Amino acid sequence: MKRVIALPGVSIHKGPAQKVDEKIIRDARGYVPSLVGVAQISGKSIDLIPYKDIYRPVKGDYVVGVVVGYAPNGWFIDIGSFVKAFLPAADVLNKRFDPRKDELSRYYKIGDVVGLYVSEVRRLGNILVTVKDVKKTKDKRLGKLTDYYIIKVWSTKLPRIIGKKGSMIKLLKEKLGGDLLIAQNGVILYKGPYEKFMVLNKIIALITAKTFATGLTEYVNDLINKMLEVNLDKKDEKEGDD
Repeated sequence: MKRVIALPGVSIHKGPAQKVDEKIIRDARGYVPSLVGVAQISGKSIDLIPYKDIYRPVKGDYVVGVVVGYAPNGWFIDIGSFVKAFLPAADVLNKRFDPRKDELSRYYKIGDVVGLYVSEVRRLGNILVTVKDVKKTKDKRLGKLTDYYIIKVWSTKLPRIIGKKGSMIKLLKEKLGGDLLIAQNGVILYKGPYEKFMVLNKIIALITAKTFATGLTEYVNDLINKMLEVNLDKKDEKEGDD
């Protein structure tokens, strides 16, 4: 596999290609990326890993959003995409919404953080979301979320944070414990000790800064061990002083 730095307007490949990323266009210069990132060229396949790109919702995605407004029959949710998503009140109430009897703010208020599934992406980019367990996973992280630490990254960074075959996220869960969840719109939720959240926050910042580095999982493993040891030593010193 060949990797090249991708810059908008600069050709990355001139030969034939059968499978090309949608963020790459073809013109007289050859194949040209529309975003900054790294292009992976393998055989007749060209993929683009953008450095930054706005979240593009897909039906079935698990996302975490913030309530930013009320509609006559539901809520507007910011999920970090092109437009605000819409959460129908009927999905939350499990019945037909009656504005004469039902007050939206009794259920979700402006600023509430909510776990959702993308239920539909309509033409012109309209996005519908739901708190219903459409995948039947019995996931309790749907609806209003409380007591979670939150980290936000570009959704394009998630493949690196998850790692090949889930290696990186598995490592983070093993080392830090707690409840760690990644939403597909680039929101990372963590419920656990604050000291371990701070370790996670620093590790995520490192991974996003070194998206294209090799041997990152091993490096992160060693770094987490050192950081946890330092935190443990500080805790022992504090308990000794007490």
